[in-house]
Amino acid sequence: MQDIKQLTRELGAALQLAPEYVRFVAAQEANDADEALGEQLRALGLLRMQYRHEAAKRDDADAALMEEYNAKFEALYDQIMGNEGMAEHKAAAEGLNGLLQWMTGVLQGCAQGQDPAVFEPSQAGCGGGNCGGCTGCG
Repeated sequence: MQDIKQLTRELGAALQLAPEYVRFVAAQEANDADEALGEQLRALGLLRMQYRHEAAKRDDADAALMEEYNAKFEALYDQIMGNEGMAEHKAAAEGLNGLLQWMTGVLQGCAQGQDPAVFEPSQAGCGGGNCGGCTGCG
């Protein structure tokens, strides 16, 4: 039998051929090439930093300024999330995460003695009593 670590590497290589992974990488590359989106993301980061800097002043923080930063942040965030590339990236990430969760579920089931040829992980998600500590719920 092949070494489990080698088989895991082969599984990783197969994952990189999966349509979900290919879609995710393509969406990520498209967003990376979108200069306007990059500028918006940098501006969002700057607003976040300005807000945190003001909030760190605690009792001396200017509440009106913080509210202004927050309003600008929310408006820019909504604009960014309305970008077609960001919508595609989010959908692609959800698809890839779903595949990864399925893979992890199969492995966890096998570690509990399930037959890998037929086992299907539960789709119950959080609250189903079978959480494996994933970050997919939210």
